[in-house]
Amino acid sequence: MQTAYIVTGTLNEDQTVTLDEALPLGPMKVRLSIEPLAPKRLRTHDEVIAEIWERQQKRGYQPPTRAEVDAYLKAERDSWDE
Repeated sequence: MQTAYIVTGTLNEDQTVTLDEALPLGPMKVRLSIEPLAPKRLRTHDEVIAEIWERQQKRGYQPPTRAEVDAYLKAERDSWDE
């Protein structure tokens, strides 16, 4: 009997499946049995924002200063009359 592999993956919009890990098989015809898994819990707005801020801090991102934002907005508004 041949070995069966159980692997999770993601069903994409184009009806292809992206596996979460590689299988020790070459190109060949296979049989799939699809079992929907419970969706991940949606994160709250505060959780998403906290994650973004954490990643920005880790990579050393410095947001623009108030003066830089004001200068950008002034330049943008001034260009409207042109």
